[in-house]
This record gives sequence, C-alpha cells and structure tokens, in this order.
Amino acid sequence: MRSGPKDFILRLINTLAGKAGRVLHKPRKALNPLADRLLVDALRMAELPSPAPGEEPRAAFVLERLKNFNLLPAVTDSGSILVRLHSDRSVNEEPVLLFTDLGSKRWHPSDSLARLDADTASGAGLSDSLGPAALLQTAENYSSGIFQGSRDLLLLFTARSLDDPEINFDSILHTPLNRPLAAVGVRGLSLDRLIRPVGSYRLKTTVSTEKSEASNRVTETLIDMARTLMGITWDTEGKTKLFIHHIEAGTVYGPAPAEGILDVEIESSDSGLLDLAMNAVKATAEKIGEASHLKSETVLLSFTPPGNPEKSAGLFDVLRRLTKEMHIKTTEENGADPASFFTADGIPALSLGIALGREGIKRDVIELDSVEKGRRILERLIMEAGAAVKNAG
Repeated sequence: MRSGPKDFILRLINTLAGKAGRVLHKPRKALNPLADRLLVDALRMAELPSPAPGEEPRAAFVLERLKNFNLLPAVTDSGSILVRLHSDRSVNEEPVLLFTDLGSKRWHPSDSLARLDADTASGAGLSDSLGPAALLQTAENYSSGIFQGSRDLLLLFTARSLDDPEINFDSILHTPLNRPLAAVGVRGLSLDRLIRPVGSYRLKTTVSTEKSEASNRVTETLIDMARTLMGITWDTEGKTKLFIHHIEAGTVYGPAPAEGILDVEIESSDSGLLDLAMNAVKATAEKIGEASHLKSETVLLSFTPPGNPEKSAGLFDVLRRLTKEMHIKTTEENGADPASFFTADGIPALSLGIALGREGIKRDVIELDSVEKGRRILERLIMEAGAAVKNAG
C-alpha cells in the first residue's frame, strides 16, 4: 500500500531525530496534504550541502523528482534546470514562467537538520529551500491534472544565485519558444511583503597591510570608509541609497587587525544613477585605502537591474487581491528583486514569498499554517496571470 505524504513526513521526522536528536516531538497541526508534500521537499532539500559548484546535490534532487513525475527536464549550459508543463487549454501561446534559486548561502551540516513543533519548522537556510519545493509541487500538480491554468508553465531552477553578477536569462528571453507572457519568482519569505523593485549593486572592499604593526590602521580605515560613504548625497531626488551590511577586521599574525572587509549595498530606481554610485564607491574606497597606505580591493558581489515596475501593475493587483482574500496583511517596500531582469526586457514580473516566518543568521523559522496559504496564492496567481497581463496591456 502506498503511503501518503503525512506518513512520509512522519518517517522524515524520525530520520532527522535519529541523525541529530534535535527534533521536538510535539503534536503537529495537520496541514493540507499538498502543503505537507511541499514541506517534505523543503526539509529534504534544506539538508543538502550548498553553496556548491553548479549546486549539484540540489540539482540532482530536483531532476530525480521531476523524472518521477514523468517530465523531461533540460539542463542549460550554466547548470540551471528548465522544464515545460503543458496545458490542455493552451494552443501555441506564450507560457507563464516560474523561477527560483536552487542554492543557499546559509546551509550548515547540523543546524540545517529541521526542527518541527506544533506550529513551526526551523533550520539553517530552510527558507531558501521553499522556493524550489513550491516549484516541484507545481510540477507534480500540473502534470497530474490536479490543477491547470490556461497556458503552459515554464519552470526554471537556477544554479546561480538570482543576484549573481554572472547570471543571465538568455535561454528564456532570447528563445521565442520560451519567452514568457509573464514571470513569477518564488522565494521562501515572506508572503506578507510585496517588493517594489529597485536596482542594486552589492560590493565588498578588502583592506590589508603586509607588515605586522601595533596600530589600528585597518580598523580605522574601514570606519573612515563607512562614514564617508554614509555621508554622501547620491542624488538630489533621493532615488539612490547606500546600506552598510557588514564590517569586520581580524588579526592574522600581529597584535592588531591586518585585514578587514566592508560590505555595502547600493539601491536605486535609476540605472544611470546606480552605475554612477557604484563607480563612486569604488573610487572612494580606493582613495581612502591609498591615503592610509593600505592595499585595497573592491569586488562586485551581486547585481539586480532596476527594471520597469509599471509593466507589472496588473500582476500586483491580482496578488494584492489574493493576499487580502487569505486575510494576510501585506506591506509594500522597495528592494532588489530578480523579477527586474524580466520587466527590464518588457515582460511583466514579480516575486512572491511562499510562507510567513523569519529569516535568521543561524536559523529560519517557518509558520506551518502559512505554507498552505502561500501554496494556494501561488496556484491562483498562475491561473490568473495570463488574463491579468492581457487586461493590463
């Protein structure tokens, strides 16, 4: 007799308890079977090491699951996974794209083993696995006929981080068969946040000295850089902002720090101003480093273009209505959103968090009840995306 998803998750909980002895054995609220299945995939994927070259462990998991659904995924030159789900109601029409990132920057060999209690699931980097798990469940439901929209779906699991400076969507944007009518990015958190996209550069400056010394020159230089950058007025309209993400200095072989880093992010809704600000950060860091007689190097960590949010007005209207119907109070805020890669090319797009909870440095906490709400909102958004774009156009 074939076991159901709830039997499977109970076996998974027992397995995790045997590995780490850290699962909390408390009664868990019963979820919708589809939400249970999504959670199972998320927990299993969260265990797999990441980041890894090409995200092979997680990619292998996704490929195996897709093949179990009798689907034929393709692997791109960059290692991303692409699969098309056919709708019986679609006749040579542009598909709707769902995309997500396979990897996580917060995986830990023991802390990523899940903890479950009556109301929450938690683990290091757990929220990062919810996006791929949601796409896998969509693939299973679409291919089995549990639900179908009026168009084909194109699912993309990227091997690179969605803000990686080297990422590109050429296989989607420049292939007529794949170019979508609309695109929806699926992330873990948070279902109650609607992102108004702005462009973003993230930069890391490393300063170092090659000789041992008793001064705090490295630390003082980092502080000087941070103060100088925070004091700059980037443009008269306030479109451009800079945020300090991380400052760290460490001792290598002397009594005082010999090396340190400054990690900053620039955001702007104007691509020209964004590029000017990035070049100004590099020049400022180099100038201050030289003045302190320290070696200085600035590298680009991530990039997201500003995009064209007006293209997505129809999709946002649908998402606002759906979250309201689910009694989810949403907040709208500016932020970097990989959906901008598509709106910049004229394709309506947005990103959706699939659950509620909080993302932590060492542990994410996911509210179990919210997984079903996020799953249903994503399903409805898929079904209504085509009409929303057509009506807005």
